Amino acid sequence: MIRLLEHDPALLARRVQTLQGFSSNRFLLGVGTGTPGRQPGLSVMATLQRIEELKNAFQSFPPGVQPPEIYLATLKRGIAKRAVGEADGLLLNFCSPQHAIGLITAVKRQLASPIEFACYLKIFYASRKDEAAQRLLVQEFLNYDSAPQYHEMFLQDGTADTISEFRRNDEWKKGPIDLPRELLKVSLANPSDDELSRYVESFREAGVTLPVIYPYFPSDEKSEFKFETLKRILKSI
Repeated sequence: MIRLLEHDPALLARRVQTLQGFSSNRFLLGVGTGTPGRQPGLSVMATLQRIEELKNAFQSFPPGVQPPEIYLATLKRGIAKRAVGEADGLLLNFCSPQHAIGLITAVKRQLASPIEFACYLKIFYASRKDEAAQRLLVQEFLNYDSAPQYHEMFLQDGTADTISEFRRNDEWKKGPIDLPRELLKVSLANPSDDELSRYVESFREAGVTLPVIYPYFPSDEKSEFKFETLKRILKSI
């Protein structure tokens, strides 16, 4: 995932060509607008224009190298609707199934042909204690809530008040954590195989065609645990 407007189109096209060549045309290009700024509408239009420029540049790829699919990151229905016909897929992040189904339903009304709806599903793991994974989860919510566009989404999702409570009261940093149900709709900490399977299925039922499990670990986590966790994830889904 890159902030598209921060990259030179010609140079980016050459890099994409190289990646497609080395990966046997398996590269997917994820793009976003970056920080919206004071005029988010202009950033969106500039990003869509840049996507069109890239598509034109991709047409000059040599035989055997195909243009990649382009996924546009979006949290809002307005951006998603504008991207129809420009992007091959839409990419959501750190949202509830309810938020996903609202956006997907709004977009599908104007689709002439199907597109992919992808979503990053953040899962937090720790080998020593469940509390370690839970604290990672809470901290990630606090980090994202600091961004205005995510705070607005959390308000719509009904998770903003819960996140604010964790911000006001830092007892969660010291003892056991009782993760509220609102947060567990969006993310999980040290889930069982069945919990992970049900969680992924909730997004599929919301219309997400490409759920992307995104595991997080403590910075000092052992590589053996990470490897075993990845194998468990693959078996669960």
